Amino acid sequence: MVKMGTITIHVPEGIDPKIAKGFAKLIEERLRELAELDHLLKNSELTDEDIEEITKEIGARRRAFFERKNRG
Repeated sequence: MVKMGTITIHVPEGIDPKIAKGFAKLIEERLRELAELDHLLKNSELTDEDIEEITKEIGARRRAFFERKNRG
């Protein structure tokens, strides 16, 4: 498990407290996911170029999927 520090965010007046709490929870969940990914990939031998290529391929496939879905 990764011990996380503290992040303080100033919420402007007029923002609904429920929205502010939801935003804080979203950030916390995202940071936890990123910490978990770091842990899972710590021994990865992928290069930045490999990751970029994989990311582009995933994006192209997602785009094609939604284009087909929207046509039919």
